[in-house]
Amino acid sequence: MTHPRRAASLLAVATGLGAILTVGIAAPAFAAEPFTPEELSYGYPSNAFYDYIPLLDQFTELRADRPDIIALNDAMTVTINQDATKLQSDRAIVDQYADMALSMADGLGANLGAVYTAAWNAGDLPKTKALTSKDGGLVGYYSSSNPPKEHFDYDRPYIRFPEALVYRDRVSPPGDAWNSTSGAYPSGHTSQAYWQGTTLAVMLPELAPQILARTSEAGNNRVIMAAHYPLDVMGGRMMGQAIVERRLSDVEFRTLVDGAALELRTVLEAGCGDTLENCIAADTPYLSDEAALAVYTERMSYGFPQISAAGQAVTVPAGAEALLISSHPELTDAQRRQVLSLTSIDSGYPLDKGAEGSWQRLNLAAAMAAEVIVNADGSVSLAADAAVPAPPVAGGPAAAPPAGSAAELAATGGNIAGSLAAALALLVAGAVVLLRRRSMRA
Repeated sequence: MTHPRRAASLLAVATGLGAILTVGIAAPAFAAEPFTPEELSYGYPSNAFYDYIPLLDQFTELRADRPDIIALNDAMTVTINQDATKLQSDRAIVDQYADMALSMADGLGANLGAVYTAAWNAGDLPKTKALTSKDGGLVGYYSSSNPPKEHFDYDRPYIRFPEALVYRDRVSPPGDAWNSTSGAYPSGHTSQAYWQGTTLAVMLPELAPQILARTSEAGNNRVIMAAHYPLDVMGGRMMGQAIVERRLSDVEFRTLVDGAALELRTVLEAGCGDTLENCIAADTPYLSDEAALAVYTERMSYGFPQISAAGQAVTVPAGAEALLISSHPELTDAQRRQVLSLTSIDSGYPLDKGAEGSWQRLNLAAAMAAEVIVNADGSVSLAADAAVPAPPVAGGPAAAPPAGSAAELAATGGNIAGSLAAALALLVAGAVVLLRRRSMRA
């Protein structure tokens, strides 16, 4: 039996309190109803601060034992920062200051993104905003990146080698893109983008590849801004998706996500004037499914070489199956875990925790998009035509696409292999290491 990715006119989100099933029809005008004060203030089991340092602590070993990987991390930062196009730079500046739950709206497509933006600004998405806004959004409310930043205490690129970097920032009002002295690892902006974007992908699983590819652009934008390194972005992705897992594994909190999903889907259909399936089919996408999956997968490893054994079985982190509850509602938890395993990237890349449970390897975009077959014994396998992208070979992504194209927006930043030597030379010859005591934690 084949279970394709959810048709755009259907969302089924299984919860401990039952299942929400909405069938897409041309929706009437939607009256926005926010969550009640009781729903917002309820003591959900996942309303607790959690220690994400163990999930991220492979970075300590890299700093101690792999100076070659740290040097490559620096070189990639210089290349991505210097090679960014004007369009990429402008978008990076927007993501620097905006609420990315709104600035990433183009991940929904040209038309649906405009409908979403108008509805958000008009106050017609109060539940969606209550969960995903950067200002108090409940999904990420208890999950600050500051504790791990303070623990790993690693200087940002613009502190370690500013002369090697291009400064870009907002002009009016004047920006402060290089003011923070908080730690670089993990990227807090990226963690935020991923708990926002992953939540939106769960509510709109038909668009998960595009939403998550746009989320990966927001992470890459932190490198374009020279505020972070690729490893920071990789760690931010891992943390952000773990945040969403904790919320979705809480069956009581999941009812809020159900309500916001119903709100969002109804508003999008009302604004588009057709079923969501038809609206998506008629829209101009952020990227095609294939391109979105490719760029998302590329940014999972950023072209780093494998530094430990390849071909090892993946250990899916406990609870991660909850992330597939909307994209594959018919499957059991065990089957969803198997989908995550089947779509994961290979072992051995930096930040892979191996048998301890590897968030680094989980390719959520591929898993949510996967068409699977349930076998007679209850196991699952990928449909014959399903293709899971592989990370790029060591040396980085392909050359940058044509300027102004959709692919330009998704490009990581040029051919890292071709500029590695030059970037390292810049670091050695021109960089000045500035030693600052950290006085601000932001």
